[in-house]
Amino acid sequence: MASCAPAEAWYVPRRMHASAPDLESVVALVRRVPDGDRAAEAELCHRFAPAIYAFARRRLRSAEAVEEFVQDVYVAFIEALRRSAVDDPARVGGFVLGICRNVSLDQVRSRERRTRLWAEYSHVLTPEPEPPANAPAPDALKLEDCLGQLSQRARDVIRFSYVEALSHLEVAQRLEITESNARVLRHRTLQALRECMAKPMVWAV
Repeated sequence: MASCAPAEAWYVPRRMHASAPDLESVVALVRRVPDGDRAAEAELCHRFAPAIYAFARRRLRSAEAVEEFVQDVYVAFIEALRRSAVDDPARVGGFVLGICRNVSLDQVRSRERRTRLWAEYSHVLTPEPEPPANAPAPDALKLEDCLGQLSQRARDVIRFSYVEALSHLEVAQRLEITESNARVLRHRTLQALRECMAKPMVWAV
């Protein structure tokens, strides 16, 4: 874990940085980190905080999302510094920008994955009869978490049945089990998935 303090403690408004950081001092700080210099880590976070915040605020709307993004960048940055992954300390600014871009891309991929999962599986969770109009709508992030708690075989039976639209017999053949076992597995998996979706997630409590 990075030794940076909470993001708000390191933020320095852009107007306080009229000139670029002294390159020689930045290079010296980068070279001190692998030796265990935590003060150097903190100072580097301080130096690059305005640029990281600016990158995040151009792309994210909420303050919470910005703070989370900045902390993710800090962690990746410090971990890279500790393992001497910055080949050219003089270009550490570009290295930080690369981390910002990677974190941003990871967030986009994560959102796309959740959207894809929701498109594929949300209809599976609609019980018969239809739920009351005031029932809370399932959440894509919650669905991703619940699917992750299932066994691989359970996820396969859902995918074969509802995404690939295979028959019970075809599902059984894919899983190398009997057709009756395939029916039971699908029923139990749907029940487990619906029960999971009805409960608050640990991170939501």
